[in-house]
Amino acid sequence: MYLILLELNGRPAGEYGDLERALKALGNWSNRMRGVWMVETRFTAAQVRDLLKPHLVAGRDRLFVQRMTSNWAGTNMGDGFQDWMARRKFN
Repeated sequence: MYLILLELNGRPAGEYGDLERALKALGNWSNRMRGVWMVETRFTAAQVRDLLKPHLVAGRDRLFVQRMTSNWAGTNMGDGFQDWMARRKFN
């Protein structure tokens, strides 16, 4: 399970469809906050970075990928979020 942080400055917000498709293709995903994705995938953090990098504007967009642990907390994350997280694998 990875936390993916994005700061997209290179194009207008509506022009990142290719990036969104690439994120969703990684595996089970949730993006309940702008610029933040949680993805359950078989790839390593470096592989996720390398798969997403071609969809970013070099020198303008920023990307950070971090493995998550099962020790998490949140509030106001929306209906079903806690159940979704409970079904994820954090190893």
